[in-house]
Amino acid sequence: MPKPVLYTSPGSHHARRVALVIQELGLDIEQRTIDVRPRGMGGDNDKPEFLKINPYGKVPVLQDNDLILTESNAIMIYLCEKHGANPLWPDDLRERAGILRWQFVQAAHLSPAADGLLYENLVRPMMGDQPDARAVANATDNFHRCAGVLDSVVSRQDYLVANRLTCADLSVATALMYARSAKIPVSEHEPLMAWMGRILARPSWKATEPPPMGR
Repeated sequence: MPKPVLYTSPGSHHARRVALVIQELGLDIEQRTIDVRPRGMGGDNDKPEFLKINPYGKVPVLQDNDLILTESNAIMIYLCEKHGANPLWPDDLRERAGILRWQFVQAAHLSPAADGLLYENLVRPMMGDQPDARAVANATDNFHRCAGVLDSVVSRQDYLVANRLTCADLSVATALMYARSAKIPVSEHEPLMAWMGRILARPSWKATEPPPMGR
């Protein structure tokens, strides 16, 4: 039986959260790097063969025999479930609900704010444009709102759920992996910074470090 394949890109924070699960659990999964570019710019993600497995043209994508699964958080949970009992995705129902809560927070609130700042403060200048001050202010406000909630949790415990590393921490941390180049004001949130330090010190984080990108 062929091993599962993860289609990935080193610079993608979405793909990285899946790569972290693979590292943390020691999973035997082939990782195929593809050239991901904005749609219409000639990347591998624009090619018909890739669009067949993900019409959105994005990574990560997991292919496990006849299963093709997109969306990073869904892939994380699937791999944890397939692996068996593990601390990243515990058996306890309340702990799983807590993990899912933070994954939804990451997807719905934190990532849009962080990605907005990345676009305004890094991508637009790379294209010769100036950041939109109103967009920067709005994304910054949204980040502070979400970061304040995170502060209130990690000021009392080392990790987001069950006071140990889970998929919740991996999902949230990867949303902030370009904080420096995106000029995300994480330094204004000391509990969040301390929590990030614990994640960044893990061997899995170091093993999945992408090539430098303006950081």
